[in-house]
Amino acid sequence: MIIDFHTHFYPEKIVERALATAREKAHIEPALDGRRASLLASMHHASVDRSVALPLVTAPGKGPGIIQWAQENNSDEIIMLGSVHPRDNDFFQTLELARKANLPGIKVHPEYQSFSFDELELDPVWQTVAEMGFFLITHAGEDSGFDPPYHSDPESLRKFHDRFPGLKLVLAHGGSWKQWSEVREFLAGCNIYFDLAFVGELLPRVQYKELVEALGIERCLFGTDSPWCDQAHALELLHDLKLGSYAEEMIHAGNASRLLN
Repeated sequence: MIIDFHTHFYPEKIVERALATAREKAHIEPALDGRRASLLASMHHASVDRSVALPLVTAPGKGPGIIQWAQENNSDEIIMLGSVHPRDNDFFQTLELARKANLPGIKVHPEYQSFSFDELELDPVWQTVAEMGFFLITHAGEDSGFDPPYHSDPESLRKFHDRFPGLKLVLAHGGSWKQWSEVREFLAGCNIYFDLAFVGELLPRVQYKELVEALGIERCLFGTDSPWCDQAHALELLHDLKLGSYAEEMIHAGNASRLLN
Protein backbone atom coordinates (compact mmCIF):
# COMPACT_ATOMS: atom_id res chain seq x y z
CA MET A 1 0.00 0.00 0.00
CA ILE A 2 1.07 3.58 -0.69
CA ILE A 3 -0.37 6.58 1.15
CA ASP A 4 0.43 10.12 0.04
CA PHE A 5 0.20 12.03 3.31
CA HIS A 6 0.31 15.56 1.84
CA THR A 7 -2.00 16.54 -1.03
CA HIS A 8 -4.34 19.35 -1.96
CA PHE A 9 -7.30 19.96 -4.22
CA TYR A 10 -9.67 22.90 -4.30
CA PRO A 11 -13.41 23.55 -4.63
CA GLU A 12 -14.39 23.99 -8.27
CA LYS A 13 -15.53 27.58 -7.75
CA ILE A 14 -12.09 28.73 -6.57
CA VAL A 15 -9.64 26.27 -8.13
CA GLU A 16 -8.52 28.52 -10.99
CA ARG A 17 -8.04 31.50 -8.67
CA ALA A 18 -6.22 29.40 -6.06
CA LEU A 19 -3.70 28.05 -8.53
CA ALA A 20 -3.21 31.41 -10.22
CA THR A 21 -2.49 33.08 -6.88
CA ALA A 22 -0.02 30.36 -5.88
CA ARG A 23 1.71 30.54 -9.27
CA GLU A 24 2.09 34.29 -8.96
CA LYS A 25 3.38 34.21 -5.38
CA ALA A 26 5.56 31.09 -5.48
CA HIS A 27 6.58 31.00 -9.15
CA ILE A 28 5.92 27.27 -9.28
CA GLU A 29 4.07 25.47 -12.04
CA PRO A 30 1.78 22.72 -10.67
CA ALA A 31 1.87 19.16 -11.95
CA LEU A 32 -1.96 18.95 -11.81
CA ASP A 33 -4.85 21.36 -12.26
CA GLY A 34 -5.90 21.30 -8.60
CA ARG A 35 -9.13 19.36 -9.09
CA ARG A 36 -10.24 16.30 -7.13
CA ALA A 37 -10.67 14.23 -10.29
CA SER A 38 -7.10 15.04 -11.36
CA LEU A 39 -5.75 13.90 -8.00
CA LEU A 40 -7.62 10.60 -8.36
CA ALA A 41 -6.25 10.13 -11.88
CA SER A 42 -2.72 10.85 -10.64
CA MET A 43 -3.15 8.32 -7.83
CA HIS A 44 -4.23 5.61 -10.23
CA HIS A 45 -1.33 6.38 -12.58
CA ALA A 46 1.24 6.30 -9.73
CA SER A 47 -0.35 3.32 -7.91
CA VAL A 48 -1.04 5.47 -4.84
CA ASP A 49 -3.80 3.79 -2.85
CA ARG A 50 -4.84 6.69 -0.64
CA SER A 51 -4.15 10.39 -0.46
CA VAL A 52 -4.52 12.57 2.62
CA ALA A 53 -5.95 15.94 1.57
CA LEU A 54 -5.12 19.04 3.62
CA PRO A 55 -7.71 21.84 3.51
CA LEU A 56 -7.01 25.11 5.27
CA VAL A 57 -9.18 27.59 7.16
CA THR A 58 -7.76 30.88 5.89
CA ALA A 59 -9.65 33.26 8.19
CA PRO A 60 -11.46 33.19 11.54
CA GLY A 61 -15.10 32.24 11.16
CA LYS A 62 -14.62 30.03 8.10
CA GLY A 63 -13.99 26.82 10.03
CA PRO A 64 -17.47 25.25 9.89
CA GLY A 65 -17.70 25.69 6.12
CA ILE A 66 -14.33 24.03 5.55
CA ILE A 67 -15.23 21.14 7.85
CA GLN A 68 -18.48 20.60 5.96
CA TRP A 69 -16.63 20.63 2.62
CA ALA A 70 -14.06 18.17 3.98
CA GLN A 71 -16.78 15.85 5.22
CA GLU A 72 -18.52 15.94 1.83
CA ASN A 73 -15.30 15.01 0.02
CA ASN A 74 -14.09 12.33 2.44
CA SER A 75 -13.79 8.87 0.87
CA ASP A 76 -11.83 5.64 0.99
CA GLU A 77 -9.31 6.92 -1.56
CA ILE A 78 -9.07 10.54 -0.40
CA ILE A 79 -8.89 10.96 3.37
CA MET A 80 -9.84 14.50 4.29
CA LEU A 81 -8.40 16.31 7.29
CA GLY A 82 -9.95 19.18 9.20
CA SER A 83 -8.48 22.61 9.79
CA VAL A 84 -8.82 25.37 12.35
CA HIS A 85 -7.74 29.00 12.45
CA PRO A 86 -5.75 29.47 15.69
CA ARG A 87 -7.08 33.01 16.13
CA ASP A 88 -10.74 31.99 15.84
CA ASN A 89 -12.58 32.62 19.12
CA ASP A 90 -14.86 29.72 18.18
CA PHE A 91 -12.02 27.28 17.54
CA PHE A 92 -13.61 24.72 19.88
CA GLN A 93 -16.75 24.61 17.74
CA THR A 94 -14.69 23.97 14.61
CA LEU A 95 -12.70 21.19 16.27
CA GLU A 96 -15.88 19.63 17.63
CA LEU A 97 -17.36 19.60 14.13
CA ALA A 98 -14.21 17.94 12.82
CA ARG A 99 -14.42 15.29 15.53
CA LYS A 100 -18.08 14.58 14.76
CA ALA A 101 -17.16 14.27 11.08
CA ASN A 102 -14.52 11.63 12.00
CA LEU A 103 -11.70 13.61 10.40
CA PRO A 104 -8.44 12.20 11.83
CA GLY A 105 -6.23 15.27 11.88
CA ILE A 106 -6.04 19.06 11.75
CA LYS A 107 -4.02 21.14 9.28
CA VAL A 108 -2.60 24.60 10.04
CA HIS A 109 -0.21 26.88 8.15
CA PRO A 110 1.75 29.56 10.05
CA GLU A 111 2.30 31.68 6.93
CA TYR A 112 -1.20 31.71 5.45
CA GLN A 113 -2.78 32.00 8.91
CA SER A 114 -0.15 34.44 10.21
CA PHE A 115 0.67 32.93 13.58
CA SER A 116 3.66 31.51 15.40
CA PHE A 117 3.90 28.47 17.64
CA ASP A 118 5.76 30.73 20.08
CA GLU A 119 2.50 32.57 20.87
CA LEU A 120 1.57 31.09 24.23
CA GLU A 121 -1.91 32.62 24.09
CA LEU A 122 -2.72 30.12 21.33
CA ASP A 123 -1.84 27.12 23.52
CA PRO A 124 -5.51 26.37 24.37
CA VAL A 125 -6.04 25.56 20.69
CA TRP A 126 -3.21 23.01 20.63
CA GLN A 127 -4.26 21.58 23.98
CA THR A 128 -7.77 21.00 22.63
CA VAL A 129 -6.41 19.39 19.45
CA ALA A 130 -4.44 16.97 21.61
CA GLU A 131 -7.31 16.25 24.02
CA MET A 132 -9.68 15.48 21.14
CA GLY A 133 -7.25 12.88 19.81
CA PHE A 134 -6.35 14.58 16.53
CA PHE A 135 -2.90 14.67 15.06
CA LEU A 136 -1.74 18.16 14.05
CA ILE A 137 0.00 18.66 10.70
CA THR A 138 1.60 21.99 9.96
CA HIS A 139 3.58 23.60 7.22
CA ALA A 140 7.09 24.12 8.53
CA GLY A 141 9.98 26.29 7.44
CA GLU A 142 10.23 28.56 4.44
CA ASP A 143 7.44 29.09 1.95
CA SER A 144 8.26 30.33 -1.55
CA GLY A 145 5.03 32.33 -1.62
CA PHE A 146 6.08 34.50 1.34
CA ASP A 147 8.99 36.73 2.28
CA PRO A 148 11.12 36.18 5.40
CA PRO A 149 11.08 36.24 8.34
CA TYR A 150 9.02 33.06 8.41
CA HIS A 151 6.64 32.07 11.19
CA SER A 152 8.17 28.65 11.92
CA ASP A 153 11.63 27.15 12.14
CA PRO A 154 13.16 23.99 13.67
CA GLU A 155 14.13 25.63 16.96
CA SER A 156 10.68 27.10 17.61
CA LEU A 157 9.02 23.85 16.57
CA ARG A 158 11.21 21.94 19.03
CA LYS A 159 10.12 24.29 21.82
CA PHE A 160 6.49 23.77 20.78
CA HIS A 161 6.92 20.00 20.83
CA ASP A 162 8.49 20.20 24.29
CA ARG A 163 5.43 22.13 25.56
CA PHE A 164 3.05 19.53 24.10
CA PRO A 165 4.92 16.19 24.15
CA GLY A 166 1.62 14.28 24.03
CA LEU A 167 0.42 15.99 20.85
CA LYS A 168 0.77 13.85 17.74
CA LEU A 169 2.69 16.31 15.59
CA VAL A 170 3.45 16.04 11.86
CA LEU A 171 5.87 18.54 10.35
CA ALA A 172 5.57 18.99 6.61
CA HIS A 173 8.42 19.21 4.13
CA GLY A 174 10.92 17.13 6.08
CA GLY A 175 10.58 19.17 9.28
CA SER A 176 11.13 22.67 7.88
CA TRP A 177 11.43 23.43 4.18
CA LYS A 178 14.91 24.52 3.09
CA GLN A 179 16.09 24.49 6.75
CA TRP A 180 17.11 20.85 6.86
CA SER A 181 20.45 21.37 8.62
CA GLU A 182 18.58 22.95 11.53
CA VAL A 183 16.00 20.16 11.37
CA ARG A 184 18.71 17.62 12.04
CA GLU A 185 20.06 19.77 14.89
CA PHE A 186 16.80 20.46 16.73
CA LEU A 187 14.26 17.82 15.66
CA ALA A 188 16.00 14.55 14.81
CA GLY A 189 15.21 11.93 17.44
CA CYS A 190 12.01 13.63 18.64
CA ASN A 191 8.66 11.89 18.90
CA ILE A 192 7.47 13.72 15.78
CA TYR A 193 6.43 12.60 12.30
CA PHE A 194 7.85 14.23 9.17
CA ASP A 195 6.24 14.21 5.75
CA LEU A 196 8.64 14.32 2.83
CA ALA A 197 6.60 16.54 0.50
CA PHE A 198 8.74 18.64 -1.84
CA VAL A 199 12.02 17.49 -0.28
CA GLY A 200 13.49 15.01 -2.77
CA GLU A 201 12.78 17.43 -5.60
CA LEU A 202 15.24 19.91 -4.07
CA LEU A 203 17.87 17.92 -2.18
CA PRO A 204 20.60 15.91 -3.89
CA ARG A 205 20.06 12.19 -3.49
CA VAL A 206 22.80 11.71 -0.87
CA GLN A 207 21.50 14.55 1.31
CA TYR A 208 17.92 13.36 0.92
CA LYS A 209 18.89 9.90 2.14
CA GLU A 210 20.89 11.30 5.04
CA LEU A 211 17.94 13.43 6.11
CA VAL A 212 15.51 10.50 6.02
CA GLU A 213 17.87 8.32 8.03
CA ALA A 214 18.50 11.11 10.55
CA LEU A 215 14.77 11.68 11.08
CA GLY A 216 14.11 7.97 11.39
CA ILE A 217 12.59 5.41 9.07
CA GLU A 218 9.64 4.97 11.43
CA ARG A 219 8.98 8.73 11.57
CA CYS A 220 8.92 9.63 7.87
CA LEU A 221 5.79 9.77 5.71
CA PHE A 222 5.62 9.73 1.94
CA GLY A 223 4.09 12.99 0.72
CA THR A 224 4.11 15.06 -2.45
CA ASP A 225 2.32 18.39 -1.96
CA SER A 226 0.28 17.48 -5.04
CA PRO A 227 -0.74 19.31 -7.22
CA TRP A 228 2.63 21.04 -6.87
CA CYS A 229 4.70 17.87 -7.26
CA ASP A 230 4.07 14.76 -9.35
CA GLN A 231 3.22 11.66 -7.32
CA ALA A 232 4.90 9.17 -9.64
CA HIS A 233 8.10 11.23 -9.77
CA ALA A 234 8.19 11.63 -5.98
CA LEU A 235 7.92 7.87 -5.59
CA GLU A 236 10.82 7.39 -8.00
CA LEU A 237 12.95 9.83 -6.01
CA LEU A 238 12.24 7.92 -2.80
CA HIS A 239 12.89 4.54 -4.42
CA ASP A 240 16.22 5.83 -5.77
CA LEU A 241 17.45 6.19 -2.19
CA LYS A 242 17.59 2.37 -1.93
CA LEU A 243 16.55 2.36 1.70
CA GLY A 244 15.40 -1.25 1.60
CA SER A 245 12.01 -2.94 1.55
CA TYR A 246 11.21 -2.44 5.25
CA ALA A 247 12.03 1.26 5.15
CA GLU A 248 9.97 1.79 1.99
CA GLU A 249 7.05 -0.11 3.50
CA MET A 250 7.08 2.08 6.60
CA ILE A 251 7.47 5.36 4.69
CA HIS A 252 4.94 4.39 2.03
CA ALA A 253 2.18 3.41 4.43
CA GLY A 254 3.16 1.84 7.76
CA ASN A 255 3.80 5.08 9.62
CA ALA A 256 0.80 6.78 8.07
CA SER A 257 -1.46 3.91 9.05
CA ARG A 258 -0.59 4.43 12.72
CA LEU A 259 -1.66 8.06 12.53
CA LEU A 260 -4.79 7.36 10.51
CA ASN A 261 -5.85 4.34 12.58
